[in-house]
Amino acid sequence: MKVIRTFVAILITDDLRRNISEVQARLKKLAPDVKWVAPKNFHVTLKFLGNILEDDLPDVYDAVEEAAKMLAPFDLSLEGLGAFPSPLKAKVVWVGIKDGRDKLIALASAVENNLADLGYEKEDRPFAAHITIGRVRQSKFLAKLAEGIDKVDSDDLGTQQVLSVAVMQSEILREGPIYSPLKLIKLSGGE
Repeated sequence: MKVIRTFVAILITDDLRRNISEVQARLKKLAPDVKWVAPKNFHVTLKFLGNILEDDLPDVYDAVEEAAKMLAPFDLSLEGLGAFPSPLKAKVVWVGIKDGRDKLIALASAVENNLADLGYEKEDRPFAAHITIGRVRQSKFLAKLAEGIDKVDSDDLGTQQVLSVAVMQSEILREGPIYSPLKLIKLSGGE
């Protein structure tokens, strides 16, 4: 039986990818010890499922579809840079969400609850809406990275309309992960 590494996400438009890439390029100069995410892989993760059986995908699609029925399409705008757990102890570098954050939180919560009903484990930390743009490998350049996060202009990185939620496949290869949509599910609330 085939196993698929799976997550649920909001996909990002090409325009926003370009804007994030420009910010990422300015940060790259300051922090060579960060594994930067390829622009084609930028997304907002709503729920990471890990390895699941291919036969379980229809139930996952149904659970995500139920969550998508709660919300009408909405605008999502990007603004700001940060790091988890903090810039000086960075493990993950991210771009923040400004408009649409509350809707993302509601959608992530509905997805989380619906999938928990199927037996998928709930997250033990609250959902934080963001787009991961890099993962820190070493702490050698953290001060420079923190300075860059503070100084690089990332005030208005653009807006897109969120029309759907994607159930994604993640294939881990030596040259980096490949993310492919398995199913796009329209937001249909308010119709």
